[in-house]
Amino acid sequence: MRGLQFVDVPPGIEGAGALQAALRQRFLDDGAAVVPLPTVSRHVTTAYVDSVRRALSTLPAEVPDDVAAVLPTSGSTGRPRGVLLTRANLEQSAALADLARPGLAQCSWILALPATSIGGLNVIARSLLSGTDLTALPSIGGALPFDPADLIGLIASGPMAVSLVPGQLRAILDNDDATRWLAAAHTVLVGGAAAPEDVMSRARAVGIAAVSTYGMTETTGGCVFDGIPFPGVTTGVRDDGRISISGPVVAAGYADPEPTDGFAVEDGDHRFLTSDVGAWDGERLTVLGRADDIVTVHGVNVALGEIERILRAVVDVHEAAVVALPDATSGHRLVAYVALDGEQSATSTDLANLVRTQLGGAARPEVIVLDALPHLPNGKIDRLALRSAREPGKG
Repeated sequence: MRGLQFVDVPPGIEGAGALQAALRQRFLDDGAAVVPLPTVSRHVTTAYVDSVRRALSTLPAEVPDDVAAVLPTSGSTGRPRGVLLTRANLEQSAALADLARPGLAQCSWILALPATSIGGLNVIARSLLSGTDLTALPSIGGALPFDPADLIGLIASGPMAVSLVPGQLRAILDNDDATRWLAAAHTVLVGGAAAPEDVMSRARAVGIAAVSTYGMTETTGGCVFDGIPFPGVTTGVRDDGRISISGPVVAAGYADPEPTDGFAVEDGDHRFLTSDVGAWDGERLTVLGRADDIVTVHGVNVALGEIERILRAVVDVHEAAVVALPDATSGHRLVAYVALDGEQSATSTDLANLVRTQLGGAARPEVIVLDALPHLPNGKIDRLALRSAREPGKG
């Protein structure tokens, strides 16, 4: 068994350095398993930090010897869970990513994501495992707002890679100098949330090697690149539509296991049953949304992800998230929260009617325009915060 090293990770470069040092000790000196703890910043709320620390406060004094890190899930749809990531998970994730994108193992890395998220942890781990340079942006962890201009002066030695969330990529594309800088990268991994096709198309059209990734903390981050699983990773879709993932990137389990967890061993293969639904054509995985995002409105099944897809395709819409609120009459009441760009010519009524035209009347949401949608530190939209926001139509 192995002891634990709790690491407070303040926002900014200092926090990234603290976690990098702890992970280096685990890799090189066979040190304790690393447990990163987020701290409050302008983009990391007290409520989120408290929920993570509560989730990790009941950890046992020791974990299995092969565990390298205990990382909390994002908590975007429920309470965070501590995930046991082994050294082999992190090593295999890096090695298989290099097979999927040859040359990735030789890249230096730019850390643009919170170090306490799986995307940020993977960047740190891959630079350590490959012995390549790591440069952290001053904005990480919510120390400062993300500024594409911070990228322009960075000079990488040799090939370079970076992981981003879709909102960061969109902001970079709106800055000509930052766009030119990013076009020189060997690989730009885009994950943490579904990347809008218009954003990915814009990036690729200007020569950015953007790769859409799918995965979660339980699968050591993205293990499906542009719909194609890593070599050695198997994806499947059950009869109920839920996606399962198996292979060496699947974590050892949760620190607080429960009978309903999605981890299992089948025919000697470690598998995780996700909460996402998808389609598999034998070669490529298409993620359609979350299993719990299909709700009934007046007896009609409505996919919240389809509503979001339609709204995000509107030029004026910067971000969109749809939540379903229980309703005694209809079953569910749909509320779409959107943040608009630029001139903001689209109105709430326009957007609601667009959804009705494409998906039918049952899918027509109430649309509420916000200055910005709430986010978790890893870039995902904080859907719990939206569900607990003020009731639509009320102050």
